[in-house]
Amino acid sequence: MPAAPRASKTRPPIRGRARRATATVALAAATVSAVLVLSGAAGRAAEPADGATVELAPLVAAWPTSFTVTATKSEPGYIEHLTLTRDADAFALRIELEAQGTHGGGTSLAVVHVADDGTLAWTDGCAVDDCDHADDLRGFLSTAVLVSAEREGRLPDRATLRTLGDHRVVCLTDAQLHPADTAILDLQPCLSVATGAVLGHWSDAAGGFVGATMSATSIVESDAPDLELLTTRSS
Repeated sequence: MPAAPRASKTRPPIRGRARRATATVALAAATVSAVLVLSGAAGRAAEPADGATVELAPLVAAWPTSFTVTATKSEPGYIEHLTLTRDADAFALRIELEAQGTHGGGTSLAVVHVADDGTLAWTDGCAVDDCDHADDLRGFLSTAVLVSAEREGRLPDRATLRTLGDHRVVCLTDAQLHPADTAILDLQPCLSVATGAVLGHWSDAAGGFVGATMSATSIVESDAPDLELLTTRSS
């Protein structure tokens, strides 16, 4: 049985800082929208529609090197409160489980680091035998896998544009991120065009977002890292 969630020590947000972060994300989204227009199908004057493929390199170049995303993900019997953050080479995901009824909750934390040469390693929360390598990382921390691929010179050429609620995302197949060890079930991580954070997963077979996907109406994006979360260590 996981331990009960610990009370958050995060300080209340500073309104001015929150406004600046929101404005910066809005500016980033506008910049990336312009990039989408330029990288879409030739001769198109408007941003590409859902399902269009777009060049990935200009999008990655336009993303900020830090972000924080908070959201919820609802399942039968419990709700997950998600905090996903990046600060340059460090990426962290905290999941706080709020169970319904008499079942207990819990908190999990995963932190990974991408080296200059693209090596991806666990910093905290490793649940595998080889914690010096996180090449098989999937889910909400897939942005780190993409950054690793870019630094190793194997960034995928194109991604598919989708919309999750009010959030534009680009989705990559599992084979694009894990060419040497492709999963049988292709759940495509979909990254925010504004920040590069993974907001959900798309399934071609289901024709929609499935699995590890944030509730679209709960998503809040910022370009500021959650430094406290990145320095927290799981017990």
